[in-house]
Amino acid sequence: MRSIRGVDVASLGDQFNGYIPGRTLILDGDGPAYRVAATVKRLDTAVRNFQQEILKQLFMTQSSTAIVHFTASGSKKAGRFLVKAVKPYQGQRKNKDKPALLEPLREAMAHRKNWLPEFEVVLHREREADDGMIIDAYRLKEHGVIWSDDKDLQLTPYLYFRKELGVLEGNEPHGWLAEKYTPAGALKIIGRGTMFFWCQMLMGDSADNVGGIKKFNGALCGPAGAYKALQHCKTEHEAAQIVLDAYRRIDQNPLPEATLLWLLRHPSDSALQYIWNLALSAENAAFIQDCVGRDWYHQGEPIGTEETSP
Repeated sequence: MRSIRGVDVASLGDQFNGYIPGRTLILDGDGPAYRVAATVKRLDTAVRNFQQEILKQLFMTQSSTAIVHFTASGSKKAGRFLVKAVKPYQGQRKNKDKPALLEPLREAMAHRKNWLPEFEVVLHREREADDGMIIDAYRLKEHGVIWSDDKDLQLTPYLYFRKELGVLEGNEPHGWLAEKYTPAGALKIIGRGTMFFWCQMLMGDSADNVGGIKKFNGALCGPAGAYKALQHCKTEHEAAQIVLDAYRRIDQNPLPEATLLWLLRHPSDSALQYIWNLALSAENAAFIQDCVGRDWYHQGEPIGTEETSP
């Protein structure tokens, strides 16, 4: 008998009637883990509550199974800390208070004994959970659904659960951008796919302390400027040309910012590999080739140098 808080789960019947056969929820576990760890005092209670959270999200996305991703404390995060970017990656997070049970809960959930038949857990020590999730999305394609509190996962071109609306969004090969205002009246940009990535290349990402472009047409570039620059783009190639033209005009190497913002599609992927496969102008291709050889990585060879020619 398998029970949760004394309730025999088998006796409840099929709680997931109506799920899509073969659908896998690709879940960012950090959001649920924060919420659970902040509200209980015992690790065994946190484990049970976390299990319940996963079952609930399976039900909401009509998924039959889930893969839960965590970023381990001390993770190498795919080498992002070694990149010489406009700002130190996630530099604003140092000494930030976290729930005392957060890391013990992550480690506990990485043990098979705490999994349920409906889900498994991956604790990433070499890359970030975000990378693992996008890798799974590309592997599972239309059979995978991403759910995350982190807006960066909007990069996926496959199914995405927009939790604030409770709706499942379909495939987005290139993506889109839209303006959204917070209750306080602040502008934020939402979007999907690689279009959102190129928007971040202009405006940066305050959550991860990524600066983005230093100047766009002679001025600082926030969400409003980034949206205005890219709102009429129909393809990622068109957006890439606008962004790379802007970086080239001020001779700012785009590879550091791109490496911090890009999420890996497969284990050997890189932002450089993605950019090389775009339809670049001759000027931008030459610019990227020159940028590869610049000093933008703290040790060893720059990330992605195995792909240094178009």
